[in-house]
Amino acid sequence: MPASRALHSDTDGKTTYLHAAKPFPFKTIVAAIDFSEESSAALRCAQELARLRHAMLLLIHVIDPVGYAFPSGAPVAVGRDKAAREELGRIEAEVRKQGIPVHSRVETGIVCERILLSLRDHKAALLVLGTKAITGAGRAALGAVTRQLLAHSPCPILTVAPDAPGAPRKFGQWNNVLAATDFSLASLSALHYAQRVAGGHLIVLHSARCGRHEVCPNCLERLRFLAPFDEAHGLPVDHVVTGGDPVATIVEANARLQPDLIVLGAPSPEHQEHDLEHSTVARVIAAVSTPVLIVPESRERYADELIEEVATA
Repeated sequence: MPASRALHSDTDGKTTYLHAAKPFPFKTIVAAIDFSEESSAALRCAQELARLRHAMLLLIHVIDPVGYAFPSGAPVAVGRDKAAREELGRIEAEVRKQGIPVHSRVETGIVCERILLSLRDHKAALLVLGTKAITGAGRAALGAVTRQLLAHSPCPILTVAPDAPGAPRKFGQWNNVLAATDFSLASLSALHYAQRVAGGHLIVLHSARCGRHEVCPNCLERLRFLAPFDEAHGLPVDHVVTGGDPVATIVEANARLQPDLIVLGAPSPEHQEHDLEHSTVARVIAAVSTPVLIVPESRERYADELIEEVATA
């Protein structure tokens, strides 16, 4: 995709740097798993993050209670409950053998509601979710539950695409981080997290909708102000302003730079289901295999109103 861009670099052109370690912001990690191929990669990612960063890991599996409403379906539902608890217990035991502090829970109820309650109860700092294989359609890549969580989760969400056949990935190291911002409150919160988790190099990207990015320095100056070179930790920062469709810009930058992580602001809770399907976040997740960290706007966390809103939606 051709795109003009103004670039400011505080680096010497290298892509790997050493600097003083920063505290990892995610001390309690929740992995929502359904024993599918999609959640397998997410589980490995959450496990590796918890191991490397000495974080607590909570494994949660939610069983939809619809089957219990029908007498003929009850035995199947009960069997599924028992099998889920046994499988989750087995996974928990394997994770604990690696020295990772871990707990597991099987919940019954509305999936999105139960996950939100678990995030609140455990004051979770990060939720890890698996997505389907890469596709051009947001609906195919993100299920309805995931789309709701993107807009309503009180904590950041890390989405992880499944591994390519025969090519398992390594997780846990976020050396090169790409953060895209549109200067909304959520994307500014995302930029703050990107600065905290970037291990060696941060690229901050903005796609200007005005079409004047080549002659107007305002956006570039704003990026430099919001994400300056981190002298305390020696984190080099590249600032990039370009034009065109933000999704295409992010996808092109991901293919060219191959970052370890993409960081975006979460969709607004006011988004309707149709809007979420076509949001920048959903479209980026659907188009890349790179893990994507979605950060909500800083607001009151773990509020009961948030859970009630989703439960009654």
